[in-house]
Amino acid sequence: MSASSSLKRYLNKIIRWLFFVLLCATAFSGLYFLNDSIKIKKIELINSRSNVLGLEEMKKTSLIFLNEKETADFLTKKNPLISKVTIEKKYPSTLVLKLTYDKGTAVLTVSNGYFYLSEQGKILSKSRKMIDSVPKINFYQKLNFQSYNAGDIISFKDIQNGLYFIKSLSGLNLKVDNLDINGVDVLLFKLNDKKIIFSSAKDKELQIYQLEQIIRQFKIEGKSFKEIDLRYDKPVVRF
Repeated sequence: MSASSSLKRYLNKIIRWLFFVLLCATAFSGLYFLNDSIKIKKIELINSRSNVLGLEEMKKTSLIFLNEKETADFLTKKNPLISKVTIEKKYPSTLVLKLTYDKGTAVLTVSNGYFYLSEQGKILSKSRKMIDSVPKINFYQKLNFQSYNAGDIISFKDIQNGLYFIKSLSGLNLKVDNLDINGVDVLLFKLNDKKIIFSSAKDKELQIYQLEQIIRQFKIEGKSFKEIDLRYDKPVVRF
């Protein structure tokens, strides 16, 4: 093999390698500029009620690589009042966020303050002052104000059942003023001058069904009641 032929092959290898390097550099540069051009530059909020935390962090992300589920989870964790985030991408660089907010169901009395709870028991906010627009829950075990943060779930069975019954009573047009949970399994609801007692030890759907039947019958007969106790197989009504 001649020296000139070997040199030619060597030069061809060098040229192919340089071409490959140039191609990679061009592709990398293209991706870099594309990535930079579709970075989130504008965020539109629909149904926003207050300042939304976490938006600045999102502007570091390219729209094309944004994971919608992870982003929604991130925002709901950062903002306890938000229950759902619907995301729409508008290329090249606009993100549209439609926000759905949790509705406060009750306020739980704790040591030195109050927790504003959602229907699922999530702490929407903490306050040192009483919130008067929703039913108040008095729990026999006073929780520590500092031990919980907004976004945490209060998972005690009696409180969870209490929130369920508050919603169910509202559906029957019965407005709850207070819920006293003075002992395990006993939930005493106060509605102005009336009382309704539920039990966490008894099927909650059955108790609501029994209450519906009683209320319906009372409407037909034009009766009222002072107390309905649903803890037993056969509910007890006091007039």
